[in-house]
This record gives sequence, structure tokens and C-alpha cells, in this order.
Amino acid sequence: MSSKILFCVLVFLAQLDYLNKVNEITRLIGARIREIRKTQGLTQEDVAEKAGMDFTSIGAVERGVRNLSLKGLFRVAKALNVSLEELVHLPQDTNIFLDKDKKMAMLRLEILIKDMETEELKFTLEIIERICEYVKAPSKKIHSSG
Repeated sequence: MSSKILFCVLVFLAQLDYLNKVNEITRLIGARIREIRKTQGLTQEDVAEKAGMDFTSIGAVERGVRNLSLKGLFRVAKALNVSLEELVHLPQDTNIFLDKDKKMAMLRLEILIKDMETEELKFTLEIIERICEYVKAPSKKIHSSG
């Protein structure tokens, strides 16, 4: 497989992963809107009327099948009488972008090394292995006598 094809495949996979993350965010924000709405005892129709939207749109947002624009998010936040930050607040344990950074770093490494000669690759690999040993080594703690 040529390096250009490999690069295109990697970019496609990164974009696919990104789209999956966007879909997850859409679903989480929709669930958050539903949670706030129900806590306030409001119906989808109530929120839609206050936000100047169709109630079917609110339902689609809550199910995670429709994205709201930033303007739409502001309107829903105002309708629910909450800040935009509160509306889009995601759970603390949601690490949806954790893997994206790692994949993008690996893609950047692939781009950097793709045109290297064999000896340059071996030298680069040796450096990376030493860096990994250093990073993964347990830190030496300083004990104070006191």
C-alpha cells in the first residue's frame, strides 16, 4: 500500500472517529436538555414555544438525532432559564475526546516519518524508545529526614 493511500485511509478513519464523537456529544446534550426540562416539569411543547421552535425539533434534539446551532442552543437555554454552560455541561466521566488527541498525534508521527530512510527510521525509533522508557519509569521520590 502506498504511503499516500495509507495517509488517506488514516485521515478517513480520524474523520470517522470525529463524527462518532460529535454524535455522542449530540446525544449527551440532548439527554441534558431532557433532564433539565423534566426537572422543571416542562413539556417539549412548553420549551419549543418559549424557544420559538417546533416541538418535534425539541424531541429530535433530546433523542440525539438532531444538532442545534449555537443560536438554537442559546434559545433553548433561555427557554429553560439556564446558562448555556449549564445546558451543555457534560458528565465528568465523559472522556469523548481522549482518543482523538492520541490518534491525531500518531497521524502526525506517521506524516513526519513517512519519507525517512531506513537508517533515519531506526535512529528515530531508538530515540522514541528511550523517551518512552523515561516517561514510563517510576518517579524517584526524595525522602526528607526530619
